[in-house]
Parts: sequence; structure tokens; C-alpha cells
Amino acid sequence: MNILITGHHSLGNRGCEALLRSTVAMVRSRHPSARFWVPSSNPAADFQQWPDAADHGVTYIEPPRSNPYLRSWARTCRLAPFVARGPWPPVHPPTSWRPVLKDVELALAIGGDNYTLDYGLESLGLHVGLNHWLIQQACPVILWGASVGPFDGATPYKRAIRQSMTKHLRRLKAISVRESLTAAHLEGLFGTPPVNPAAGSWPVIRAVADPAFQLQACPSDLGPHWPEGQAPVLGLNISSLVLRTAGPGAHAAADDAPLDVEGLARFIRQRCESGEFRFVLIPHVTSRNASGHLVHNISARSDDAVLLDQLMQRLGDLKGVRRVPCWDAARLKYAIANCDLFIGARTHSVIAALSSAVPTVALAYSVKAHGIHRDLFGHELGVLPMQRLSVRALGGALAQLAQRSVQERAHLLRILPLWRSRAMQAMELLPNPGSALDCQSPSPSV
Repeated sequence: MNILITGHHSLGNRGCEALLRSTVAMVRSRHPSARFWVPSSNPAADFQQWPDAADHGVTYIEPPRSNPYLRSWARTCRLAPFVARGPWPPVHPPTSWRPVLKDVELALAIGGDNYTLDYGLESLGLHVGLNHWLIQQACPVILWGASVGPFDGATPYKRAIRQSMTKHLRRLKAISVRESLTAAHLEGLFGTPPVNPAAGSWPVIRAVADPAFQLQACPSDLGPHWPEGQAPVLGLNISSLVLRTAGPGAHAAADDAPLDVEGLARFIRQRCESGEFRFVLIPHVTSRNASGHLVHNISARSDDAVLLDQLMQRLGDLKGVRRVPCWDAARLKYAIANCDLFIGARTHSVIAALSSAVPTVALAYSVKAHGIHRDLFGHELGVLPMQRLSVRALGGALAQLAQRSVQERAHLLRILPLWRSRAMQAMELLPNPGSALDCQSPSPSV
């Protein structure tokens, strides 16, 4: 089986790496000779980070890129929403893909949340445009382990995007969704699907778990990167997505002010000096490799390691605070799995913790964190929306997590085998070995 991966461009985002590695392992468990063409903005860096990728059938290819027309269209849609109701800008793959596409049998659109507006309309338009082009070339596209939308809202802008996205989603061969909020949203977009959808008129929709629940941790030497002491270890991943980035302001020192780096450093220092916790700082999206060299094309504003540098400048005198290197996703998962508790902003740092039975607070910047926690626990007690993030709110969330940690860890240990099995259910959307491609065989589950 020859598979094109879309929605991926770099292993700098360790969440994208976790999705790619786990997807490749899942597919090859059923199709041992499967080959994957994976877009990469820096193949040398990606091969260094995942040295045996080629042994798993991975070949890196040139990534598709946005263009000035797509950026201009996205801005125009804000001013004239009716534009988003019409055809979206065409996106063509690089010409270097031509030899590859002759052998490709299907495309898996990974990335987790590329089919949302979390990163803006230009980003959404790029992913939609590329997959639409593949569909026009008679290449089946499966949206793989995704969150979708929500494409809600009463404004003309939101209604126009909802209408266009509904049309596009109907053209996909299949959709596997990783949390129930997306499943409910798709039902709202499509209505109740027929029991036996006619071929090509309805995508098969399968509710699964995020593929990264299948990612295997890689043991590493934690000693040089682990804090001294006997207190419980709290792993912390932080991102500019959830921190206030404006200047200090008049009330920045207040515990109920929006959280910034100064407030977070104060939060860590108080709990470390009191002996309540030791802290391990963990990057999950970064331009750096394990040696600290800049190898991935990620802006400083989006680089978790830049924020961790700022925190360590304020906390470097504390023996109870350490940070791990910018390891690959499998080694970072091992570090996270050795924490007693975890707080994470990046979705796949949270999934690395939950899939290792580590009680976790998710600092939520989108609907996906809510959906994943609700599905795992039946509640959202472990979700702290970024809009409410402050020193006081973070302290309250941590105190509540500590109180329920024993129960939560036991619950995770019970259900994780089921969740890993649910991740594998996405394989039902692929053909059986030796059969023709037919994504319509599983019955819809949404």
C-alpha cells in the first residue's frame, strides 16, 4: 500500500511527530510493506530526529506551501464573507510530487487539528485546498484521527465557512474523529447519516482515539535532567498559545491577572520552595534538536523552548527545577511518563501524559482538550480554559488534580487498553491486505 501523508511538514512539532510515528506503526502492523510519502521542510533534521524512519517505509518529500493569493483571500473573507461561500483558492502540490502521485493509492490527512480555525483561515484553506486537489485527481482522502471545527457562529463569516466546509467534508472518503465533541459537530453539519450511504455521497465516520495513544515511549537517561529532592514531580509544558504576551501592566502581579511568564515563574517558585513539588519543564513544539541547535522552521514566538529559557532565567537558582532537552516525541513521552502529575498546553503533551496514566491538567486553547478529557473521564475537571488562566486559577486546578490523582491514575490504568484499541479502530477505514480500496465497508458510527 502506497500512502501520501498530508497535513504534516516537520517533526519540530512533537505532536505531529507522535501522530506520524503512531500512524505509520499502526498501518504497518496490518500492511507490513506499506510505504509513506511524508512532506518535510527539512528532511535532514527529520531523519536525524527519527533515524530509522526509512526502515518503516517513510520517504520525505517537498512540502506544499501557502502563497500570497491564499493569504489575500483569507483577509478578504473577513471583509466580504460571501467570498468564502464560493470556490476556495486552488492549492497545487509541488511539481516534485508528480512521480510520487503515480504510485499513491490514498492520502491520510493527519495533523490533529488542521481542519479547525485554531491557526486561521489561511492555514485551513491550505489543507482543504490540497486535499480537494487530490480528490479531483481521484485519490481517496481520509481525515485521520482529527478534531474538526467547530464551524459555528451566527456571523456571515462563520456561516460562510460552515457552508463551504460542510461541502468539502462530504467529499472525503472517510473521517476518523478523536473525540466526541467533533463527532457531535459533524452530526450537526451533516445531519443523521443514512445506514448505508451511497458510495461517494457520504464519508464513513468512525469515532476513535487519537493515534498518539499508540505511541511507544523510548527510555532515556533522565538523571542529568531531573530535579533533586523527594517531593512529587510535576511536569510542565507551556506555550505562547495560552500565556499573556503583552507588557506587565498595572496589575500583572495580581494572582487573578491573566497568566504571563512572571506569574508562572512565581507560581513555580512558591511551590518549589515550600517543598510541595519538584518541576520538570518539557518542550513539545520547538525549532531545536536534542543538542539545542536550531534545525526546524518554527518561529521564536511559537517555540516552547524559548519560553522555558525565560522561565529558567528566573528559576535557575532552584535545585527543584530542571528541564529536559528538546528530545524526539518518544523520549519526551518517557520523561512525561515518569512525572507524578502533569500540566500541559500542547495537546499531544497532554495525550503523552494521559496515555501514560499520569494525572493531568490541560491548559485548553481549543475544543479538542475538552472533548478528549470528557471522553476519558466523563467530565472536564482537568481542563482549564486559557481565558481563565491565572496564578490563582492554575493553583486551584493543581490542588484539585492532586486531590483526585490516585483515583484518576487508577481510572486511566483501567481504560487505557480500551483507548489504545480504539485508536486501532481507525484501521477499519483502510482496505484489508490484498483487497481493493473500499472505505465504505465499515458502518457509520456517528
